[in-house]
Amino acid sequence: MEGWTAPAVGMVVGLSRRVCQTGVARYNAAGMDGLEDQRGSYERITLTVEQEAELAERIEAGPHEDDLVCSLRGQDLQPIPASEFGVRRSLAAVYHLLHRLGYSYLRPRPRHRKADPQAVADFKQQWLERLAEVSEQHPDKQLRVYFKDESRFGQQCTTTAVWARTGSHPTTARQTEYEYLWVIGAVCPEAGHAEGLLSSTLNTAMINVFLSQFAATLPADEHAVMVWDGAGFHRSGQRAVPENITLIQLPLYSPELAPHWTLPLRACGTI
Repeated sequence: MEGWTAPAVGMVVGLSRRVCQTGVARYNAAGMDGLEDQRGSYERITLTVEQEAELAERIEAGPHEDDLVCSLRGQDLQPIPASEFGVRRSLAAVYHLLHRLGYSYLRPRPRHRKADPQAVADFKQQWLERLAEVSEQHPDKQLRVYFKDESRFGQQCTTTAVWARTGSHPTTARQTEYEYLWVIGAVCPEAGHAEGLLSSTLNTAMINVFLSQFAATLPADEHAVMVWDGAGFHRSGQRAVPENITLIQLPLYSPELAPHWTLPLRACGTI
């Protein structure tokens, strides 16, 4: 009534500008009665346990063709309770519901389109059997499972924004180097043993060097089961495998089977 602006009123009474603007609209429409607290004046309808289970199935199934998106974000999930269950929820309430149901917005690991789901399932199912076979072949050795990978580190810098005159087209030097370094590494999560090799090239000959040097680091009473992908230099007929190492190849086009212990190697890699 005194003509104060909404930000000024909010600063005095401890409310946000938006709340004050809403109060002004309600006051202009209904006078002092419009300023009464209206929270809790309606019955809040909640989702039943069955409806929450259906919503979880909808999330697990991913977006439908009618959703017109490739990934369901919070704003994409917000209309679903209203359209399928007749329960309207704000975006903040949808996020709260998602967290309560045990969901987080995570970045998925890539899956190659040529990957064979059956081969991946068979690899997982037969994993313990394969370890048992290796153990029977080396009864006097302690088995250690290692995961091996490679990464390429180079220098391909990017440009950033700069302050310049409006309408001008500033330029800056961009350093583009085509020299790079390969990091070949293997790690045993159980024992914490890790070995690496730096090389300017990556081929079967270099893999043989790594295997030879890696085998020399193993204790006499241990046998290493090394898991790696199906890269060409891993499958070459020129490959030389030391006696204290057994190689197990992952199914083709299935990098997601490599455990998270190898992620530091893959962070800047090309796989």
